[in-house]
Amino acid sequence: MKLLTASLIAALLVTSACRSQSRQAGDQSDVSAEEYAVYAAVIGDMFAGDKVTFDTQAKVNILVIEDRTVSNTIEENEGERLKQVGFSSISQETIGDYVSKNRKSHQLTKSLDLKLKYTLIPKEKIEQIFDGLPSSEFYKQFPDSGGYIALSRAGLNTRGDQAVVYMQHTCGGLCGSGHYLLLVKKNGVWGVQEKFRAWIS
Repeated sequence: MKLLTASLIAALLVTSACRSQSRQAGDQSDVSAEEYAVYAAVIGDMFAGDKVTFDTQAKVNILVIEDRTVSNTIEENEGERLKQVGFSSISQETIGDYVSKNRKSHQLTKSLDLKLKYTLIPKEKIEQIFDGLPSSEFYKQFPDSGGYIALSRAGLNTRGDQAVVYMQHTCGGLCGSGHYLLLVKKNGVWGVQEKFRAWIS
């Protein structure tokens, strides 16, 4: 009887571990190749010429990206807000997909096709570097990075030719900004159509 009980417990532990690994693998594959193409277009626009084009103009030799998507950035009226910021052409499908995907954080993988060299870093590691330390400590570890960014999931319409994404950039304790970007796909290529800076510090 003890042997049977031990065998059942062992089987349950193995099953639980397999489910956990499956969830982790599924979490990693949640972000589609199309979304990575959207991210590449966003980064290509916001860091054109290998520099921070939207605020500090700092030179960037390596882009530091949080390894999980930003979640909890949306509110109940996020759809209305996206229309109010000037994205007049954004479809309800795109907004709905954005809201649905960003209810939780998702793991990113090194699937970005960028000209710029980049690295994915856990948020916890970045917070440890900044916690109680001057931002110069971050730049010692990541020189010529211009700071770091975090990305939301990309909301897409059903035709797959419109996307909206949120990107935040942090360059120090009181240095950063957040941006919504609306993109369109023409001739198979994503391009930024409209941008809105949601906040700056």
